[in-house]
This record gives sequence, structure tokens and C-alpha cells, in this order.
Amino acid sequence: MTSFEAAKFPLTLEDGAAIERLKALSATAVVCTMADPWALVSDQVPAPAHYVECGSVELTHLREVAGSVPPGAETVIGLGGGSSIDTAKFVAGSTGLPLVQIPTIISVDAAFTAPYGYRDGSRVRYAGDLRPIEVIADPTLIRRAPARLNRAGIGDLLSCHTGMFDWRLATDAGLGDIPWNQEAADLGTRVLAEMAQMAPEIAAVTSDAVRWLARTHRDVGAGCIAYGARFEEGSEHFLAYCIEWLTSGHWVHGELISFCVLVMSTAQGNDPQLPAAIVRDSRVDARPSHLGISEELFHKAFAELPAYCEREDLWPSAVGLTDLTPELGARALAFAKDVTGA
Repeated sequence: MTSFEAAKFPLTLEDGAAIERLKALSATAVVCTMADPWALVSDQVPAPAHYVECGSVELTHLREVAGSVPPGAETVIGLGGGSSIDTAKFVAGSTGLPLVQIPTIISVDAAFTAPYGYRDGSRVRYAGDLRPIEVIADPTLIRRAPARLNRAGIGDLLSCHTGMFDWRLATDAGLGDIPWNQEAADLGTRVLAEMAQMAPEIAAVTSDAVRWLARTHRDVGAGCIAYGARFEEGSEHFLAYCIEWLTSGHWVHGELISFCVLVMSTAQGNDPQLPAAIVRDSRVDARPSHLGISEELFHKAFAELPAYCEREDLWPSAVGLTDLTPELGARALAFAKDVTGA
């Protein structure tokens, strides 16, 4: 098993580092990006050996992208948010080229996790085991993104609250194949405590907040490699996956996960006021109205959730160990609306 320290990805956390690295690598690199992040740097770096427009992480599209890499490319660079980062992972894994990740927003933990996320139809899947040679988190570049996208960076950290509860619940019931690990639980507890302190900085998207989010996403990513992901993923992610499956919709991941943490912590009976305070103080936009989640869609997803988790063979959690009645769903949604203001 890889130790926690050894599992940490190499991280450069410096103002201006992204442009300098792109100047050195771009001319021989496959750059996986989108129009907006590329526009932030394109006037300062050479044209890449191959430009990949990352609009989809459907498996068929990713295979086409990987097959289009020209001979002579020396590096794969992911530049942007989660779709660009995951596309770069897939391309690097398919070609064997070294990988450099340059997140331009800090809304998800994708730059610091080994698997890539992809879609197979409307279902989210994870595969691969990719370790970049470097992750470059440039606070100056990241802070140029819309504030709400960087505030959404709390989502994959806030999920430690519900993920750990599900893990403990399953362990106590003698279910699941990932035994309880106190070091992982201590990491999740530390992340939540620090996030509560950092929430006002995250709301203001300060340089300190960006640096904390980058370092903490790296720690959580290392924890997933060293201990397994149970401490940071549970019924909140399962609810998000179910909503995505029902709608084939696409959300800012961290905003959707933050909403689902509020819902599932209420359903778990798991101190929902703790994530509520972090959501309020960080100003992450987890309003169901903002997310386009109507009461009808929510109740459909909440009712479907047990069957969805069983069908997808997801980890044991409160979904199967709690009676998710319509009344409980209504109470959980009402709490999330009250916290977020809609």
C-alpha cells in the first residue's frame, strides 16, 4: 500500500507558474482545454503541438481524442476544469505520454486524483490510475475564474462529512469491503475543521483560499490513494449521480455535491448544521433553484436512489441502511432550501 506522503502529487503552487511552464512545454504538447481557459494564456505561450477542445467526457469521444494525437507529441497538459483535467488523464493513459495538470479553477479535486471520470451514456464511471509529473496551481490564474466556480471547490471536501458517516454506518453493520481506517477518518475530520475556519476566505476567493484548496485537494487525493475513497465519497455523491442519470444533465460538480451533502446529512441524522454553516460562510451556490432541481425531480431522485445504488453496486451507505421515506426527503429538501435561500 502506498503511504499517504508518497501518494501526494508533485505540486507547484506559485503565482505565474502556469505561464512559465506552458511556455516551456506547449510547442511539443497535447493541450486538453476549452476556449475560455485557453484564452487566458494563448497570447503568452506558443501554439501547442495538438489542441484538444474538451467539451465532452463521453467514452467514445475520449477514444477519438486519444487516437488523434500526432506523432512527436511529448507531453499531455490538462488546462482548465474537471473535463479538461479528466480528458488529459485519458489521453496520457492511452498514449503513455507524461502528464502535467494546470487547473484554471479549483472547483473539483480531479487534478489531484488518480482515476479519470468519464460518461458511458448518462452514467458516471471512473477508471485509470494516472499520476502527473506535476500539478501547477497558479493562484493568479485560478483567481481570474468566476468566483462561484472556485467557491464550488468545497464540494469534494464537504463530502467528507457524509462520506465518513456512511463508512462508519456500513462498518458497524459489518458491510463493505473497505475496513475502517482511523488515519483516513482523522484526515477527513481535519479537512472539515480547517474548512470551517477558511470558509470566509473561500467566499472572498483570496489567494490564501486558493492555496488552501489546492493543498487540501492534494491531501484528500493522496488519502484516496493511500486509504481508499470511502472517507470522502458516500451517499451525497450517489444522490448526485442519480440526478445526473435521471436527467443526463451537467452541473458544476462542487455546487451539486454541496447541495447533496445538505440533503443526505439531514437524511442520515448527521449534524447537518455543520455543513450548513460551511455552505453559508463560503457562499457556495447550492440552491436547488440555481441548480435547476425542481421538487418533482428531487423527489423522483430521492425515491429512485436505493434502486440506483443497488443497480450500480455502490458502497453500502445510509441509502440502504436508512428508510428514505418521502417525508424524510421532504424534510431534507426543506432544510437545504432554508440553508441556501432557495
